[in-house]
Amino acid sequence: MVRGVLTIWNLEDPEIDPMREAVNQGHLHDVLNKLHEYFACRKTPGWWMSSEDKQNITEYIKQHCADELETVMKTANEVVEQTFLFRFPWDMERSIVSVTFDGEIDWCHIPDQDVEWAYMLNRHRYWVALGQAYAMTGDEKYAEVFCRQLENWIDRNPVPENPTTDTLTWRPIEAGLRSVNWIKAFRYIIGSPSLTPPLLAKALISLHEHGEYLAASFNSWKHISNWGVLETCGLYHIALFFPEFCKSARWRELGVERLKETARLQVMADGIHWEQSPTYHHEVLACYLDCVHLANLNVVELDGPFRQTVREMATASIYWAKPNHRQPMLGDSDDSDIRGILTYAAWLFGDSVLRYGGHAKPDYDNAWLMGMEGIREYEAMMPVEPPSKSRAFIHSGHYTMRTGWDEEALYLYFHCGPLGGGHGHADMLHIDLHAYGRDLLTDLGRYNYSDHTSLRKALKESSAHNTTVVDGIGFTGIKDTWSYDRIAGPLGCKWISRPDFDYVEGTHDGYLYGNEPLIPRRRIIFIKPYFWLLIDSLACLEQHTLTQYFHFPHPPGEVLMEADSMICRTNTHEEANLSIIPVNTENLCGEVGEGVMSREYNLLEPNSNAAYSKTGRGLISIMQVLYPHRPGETTSPRVRKVPVYRHTGERVHDGQAEACGVQLPGMEEEFILVVSHRPPSGHYDSYVVEGAQIFGEAVLLTLLGEQENVTVII
Repeated sequence: MVRGVLTIWNLEDPEIDPMREAVNQGHLHDVLNKLHEYFACRKTPGWWMSSEDKQNITEYIKQHCADELETVMKTANEVVEQTFLFRFPWDMERSIVSVTFDGEIDWCHIPDQDVEWAYMLNRHRYWVALGQAYAMTGDEKYAEVFCRQLENWIDRNPVPENPTTDTLTWRPIEAGLRSVNWIKAFRYIIGSPSLTPPLLAKALISLHEHGEYLAASFNSWKHISNWGVLETCGLYHIALFFPEFCKSARWRELGVERLKETARLQVMADGIHWEQSPTYHHEVLACYLDCVHLANLNVVELDGPFRQTVREMATASIYWAKPNHRQPMLGDSDDSDIRGILTYAAWLFGDSVLRYGGHAKPDYDNAWLMGMEGIREYEAMMPVEPPSKSRAFIHSGHYTMRTGWDEEALYLYFHCGPLGGGHGHADMLHIDLHAYGRDLLTDLGRYNYSDHTSLRKALKESSAHNTTVVDGIGFTGIKDTWSYDRIAGPLGCKWISRPDFDYVEGTHDGYLYGNEPLIPRRRIIFIKPYFWLLIDSLACLEQHTLTQYFHFPHPPGEVLMEADSMICRTNTHEEANLSIIPVNTENLCGEVGEGVMSREYNLLEPNSNAAYSKTGRGLISIMQVLYPHRPGETTSPRVRKVPVYRHTGERVHDGQAEACGVQLPGMEEEFILVVSHRPPSGHYDSYVVEGAQIFGEAVLLTLLGEQENVTVII
């Protein structure tokens, strides 16, 4: 082991001289002791914490982060008993059932056919909790368990000769994540008597093996995959935390090169990660932020464009987030609070807008990262409200409408973008809706990555999203966990945002493959700050059925549909509710059903859904008002179908244009919305509605007594 340590060391480093001298004198046992002494007191940035730092951060955490502290201590105490439950907010695949090992830990254990559990076990995030428990309590049991499990893992899991994914313990992604977690844990454990000189040497040799493994595992696929970022983050940490390694200078160069390349390839021009999953967007962002932090600590210049890309990712996140600070569950995503990531980004970049989206005070994880000085810096920053409310991410196909930045704001999210690879779902034209403090329409989540459960495939299907399907056939064919039979792509979007309204429109090519090519169209008009008008349509020569799906976070029994009016409404006492009000019920069918949703990996809960469908030929159109009710509000808007005429007096067919009137509870004015199903192309497409002559594809009339105001939306 002595010679093994010396072979990984930079021979030009003067710190090796005492160890080399001990070898020359035949005092091999002194080499490891000198190595241990060196690492116990070295001042490499971010490596060493004084007792005062630990005490001050512990006091801050006890005062401001009690819930997170409880979770960390619970986890640490369970790991002492060799019980493992992956519960941290950014554990990529959380578990709900704990596993206890009575004897040796089986590092290849797979419970319930879920291989992701074994991967999580070998990422060792829970060892950071052991280290923090040791730093906060001084109880040696936490350090002793960390050291014992670390040595057991190293002894029983030798590094493969070549990088491989055909393993439970040494996939490169685990090697990258594990490297960062080991280093974070060592920061707290380094002064423990349980970390003996031989074990420290063994761990350093293993970390060097991790570095070699990560350096060799990269390929062109990694440039475009989130794996490449997570692996590079590990390599960059090894290189900067262990500059004494003989290969660290080269690894640092590789790390910088790969960070720049992955950011250039993976992050779209609007700041969204191409895989179209908020969870993986934020996993990548967190790794990039860690690398920026590490570069700052070491006064290392990271590429300016790279830093700007990372900042743009964080800026995209603040607009993506719902008013409850949580990300949409788009693709393979969970219902996660992103304020911790925005807090980290705001501090690193000194960005007051990101500060607005972060926590009022640094959370548990950021307290350890920032230290007391960083905590004070963050608290001294003045939050600044983002400059706009609604936002279009035109390159990635994400659109958000909102009334403001308070937690009671109205918010709608719309997706019309590319699938995004294996983590993507069949969610083209999907919407989420949040208002007055609660989710009202939601994605159903991901649940699990294993094909042994039919729910994995079911939750990726078109019908599992708030979108439309034709003839009961999904527009993207889900083959299994990671692959597809066919993939729908966006055909284009239109976006307009004004102070009084937002408009978005999207289409896709998911039904161009049949005997009759079909193009579903979805248009959404937001009349601020009150309601949305949803218009789904399909032009067809033959008879087809257009079906809409709506998924609610509400349990069965809290969603009802009136038989005559076909109004669908949630019914949750003293909370916000949603009414879906059809404008025209002729030939419209509707029903309410039950299903399941998954807010986090491996967790299921019952929910309600509704479906509307219409069968026909020519132009099939379904138009509804989406009206969010404030808590306690029981009255719905009055919605009526309004006839449309040509300026020459003829009645216009519904297949050409439709209009509806919406009068809100307690308001005298009426909003008339006119929607043409084709762009006006001649004087004959100038219509008359309620006595007003108009010309436009979507037009808003506001009527109040004798007063009339006309706004052309598009």
